[in-house]
Amino acid sequence: MRFWKKDEPFTRPMPPARVSLSAIGFVRNTVSKPRPKGWEGVESTIELLPEHLPRARGLDRYSHVLVVFYLDLAEDAPEQPAETVLPSGRKVGVFASRSQLRPNHLGVSAVGLLSVEGRSVRVLGLDAIDGTPVLDIKPYLPEYDAHPSATIPPG
Repeated sequence: MRFWKKDEPFTRPMPPARVSLSAIGFVRNTVSKPRPKGWEGVESTIELLPEHLPRARGLDRYSHVLVVFYLDLAEDAPEQPAETVLPSGRKVGVFASRSQLRPNHLGVSAVGLLSVEGRSVRVLGLDAIDGTPVLDIKPYLPEYDAHPSATIPPG
């Protein structure tokens, strides 16, 4: 990848139609099957692959992180619905839900960071089951990630 200088002319190259990602680690916890809620008290360890250990340097200085993961069990779902039903009974498009049956099966969670010890990144509240591939971890930055004026629809 090439980076451009601020005053250098730039023409965006054509983006790829397909992308390929690799796991940086795997979720370890006691949750063995998907569930719709009850994640707030779940402690998980993200076991980083050895080659990613240097990339975690300094992560322990943050209180929260964003975890991007691949919902691998959803890959074999018989359908990828355009709509889903929320726990409230309201029908919405899948992009307006937290359903795992998404076109690209990506999950993103903002979670509390408990500790970083060697290859183990311990977090609280990650809504991913044991064995889930983790694609990325980023520090949670309130100035970018928190939106106090955000709203959600009632019920």
